[in-house]
Amino acid sequence: MKNKICPECDAVNGVRATYCRKCNASIDHVAVTETVEPKGGNSALKSAPRTGPKTASPRKEEVLLPEKPAKPRVIYWPFVVSLVSMFLMFGIIVAFVLTSDKEPSGTTPSRASGGAAATTTAADTPAETTVPLIDISSVMIGDIADQTYSGEPITIAFSLSHDDEILEEGTDYYVTYTDNLAVGTAHAYFEGNGTEYTGSFEATFNIVSGDPVTDDPNNQGVVYFVLRLSSLMLGRTPTLEELVDQVDRLKTGDVTASALVNEIAFSDEAQALDLSDEDFVAAIYRGVLAREPDDAGLAGNTELLTNGMSRQDLLNSIIMTQGGEFESLCNSLGLQVS
Repeated sequence: MKNKICPECDAVNGVRATYCRKCNASIDHVAVTETVEPKGGNSALKSAPRTGPKTASPRKEEVLLPEKPAKPRVIYWPFVVSLVSMFLMFGIIVAFVLTSDKEPSGTTPSRASGGAAATTTAADTPAETTVPLIDISSVMIGDIADQTYSGEPITIAFSLSHDDEILEEGTDYYVTYTDNLAVGTAHAYFEGNGTEYTGSFEATFNIVSGDPVTDDPNNQGVVYFVLRLSSLMLGRTPTLEELVDQVDRLKTGDVTASALVNEIAFSDEAQALDLSDEDFVAAIYRGVLAREPDDAGLAGNTELLTNGMSRQDLLNSIIMTQGGEFESLCNSLGLQVS
């Protein structure tokens, strides 16, 4: 077997070797020797004769190879876009699951100590605090001055307050009136708006004429008698001067009740209204007898006028007859009938 024996370390190398595989000495100049390797090792190789002088072989020079250029970094945009799209889809799915898995209205999900979902019902949560309504009767109302009769329904700009806050009519409360036309005691009814104020209360105020006879509470029935006659026979309420004059004359006896009825019913102002026969009869019932006409009385008296009876004769007939209704009314008011 042909080999090259290293003269430095006696190592056996292949025939093509230029450097010793063991000591790296140069063996390019070493002659090729044919050796036989006996059984049991390579002692024969070690004892083979050396050829040539023993010289130190030069070390193999280190060869520096040039560095490979770095590859440019490539970004795979389709892959990035696909990855972002997957994350977006995942987020949408999670959001949908969370919103669709809400508890029914009136319950609130919570976590028990063991980690299991617990449910709190609306009954377990404290109720919202509500502000109690204020009773309108507890508010302060300013003094109400006497109001002078005007022949028109009287309304007042009341001053209501609660805890130094001025209440506004139509917003915080509402007012309705009764008996606010004639001289006497008028009534105002206050009612809370229902959202901040509740309940109701009543207040009264006086409507006066300035005449002691007319303003006397005992004469309020006489005042209404005059107001009724004027409203139904003339179609208007009397002026303050007319009211005072007519009440005074009735109470002093300067004029009887029947005479005042004729005075008003056949005045030029009343005649100018040109009432029909039926309307004239209805006005007598309402103004003189203080009630609505019954069907028989309205029809029968209207027929009398149609057949030629004068309106003055019919009026005096109703005053003096009609079951004594007019006389009873005058007696209750303390008035002379005729």
